[in-house]
Amino acid sequence: MTEGIVLGRAKGADRVERKSTALELLAQHGATEVTWHRIVAEKHFYLDEASEWSGFEFIYILRGTLTWSKDDEKIRLTKGDYLYHRGLPERAYFRVEEDVELLMVSSPPSYHLVRDELQEMMALARSVDEKDQVTEGHCHRIERLAIRTGERLGLSGQRLIDLSYGAYLHDIGKVRVPDEILNKETSLSDDEWEEMRRHVQHGADMLREKTFLRRAAAIVQGHHEKYDGSGYPDGKRGEEIPLEARIVAVVDAYDAITTERPYQPAQAKEGAVGELRRGEGTQFDPLVVQAFISVIEQEDEE
Repeated sequence: MTEGIVLGRAKGADRVERKSTALELLAQHGATEVTWHRIVAEKHFYLDEASEWSGFEFIYILRGTLTWSKDDEKIRLTKGDYLYHRGLPERAYFRVEEDVELLMVSSPPSYHLVRDELQEMMALARSVDEKDQVTEGHCHRIERLAIRTGERLGLSGQRLIDLSYGAYLHDIGKVRVPDEILNKETSLSDDEWEEMRRHVQHGADMLREKTFLRRAAAIVQGHHEKYDGSGYPDGKRGEEIPLEARIVAVVDAYDAITTERPYQPAQAKEGAVGELRRGEGTQFDPLVVQAFISVIEQEDEE
């Protein structure tokens, strides 16, 4: 310690982290905070408009690449670039093209708000992993593939943010399903199946309790609906089902088919794609299936 100077090193105690995002409060003085952010590629985030708060934000890119969508234009920001504002007329949305680290100076303080949202997301997802360990990693895979499919279908801005939340937390309602049903390795009885199906409504109800997850709740509620109306819980059909929910339905089915489970072996990608195509127009939205297949075909080429 030198008089008038405080020395520190990142990775301190005031830090929150999950697989795709990390956030750390480096310094605070009055209403001004300095924070460090790490966000992995293909994630989306936003800066709030002036109606939500008033103050100053400065962001410096330490490494990686972002694109900022502005008036149908994509502005590329990379290492050494910075931006700042004293209030935005509308939300500004960013896509992480390559893993980024950001340094942010913000007034008024916002760290605790972002931290609390991250911690709530982590606690919800962790509760599912602890309850249903055979699906470990499932939520992260669903989120990543759902975002890619949503982009392919032209979604942008807040809809991609909500899709990310809804995909990541689509199975949160399983925490309210009894263990003996959730982990049963033989066929479920009619009564047990009815209890299992309730996880959709449980999940939607849980997300509606959080203001920033209320739009994601509709995605969770609709991800087991079927395109022909034979799904649950509401028997919606076609475009009555939110597009984001139709995306999660396809991605979720693909991951379930290609992942080893106690009651079924994993299938190869070709077999899973075949099942999705056979479900076009009945279980799945054909346009979503085609968009998703193009996504995984592109991944094979990368």
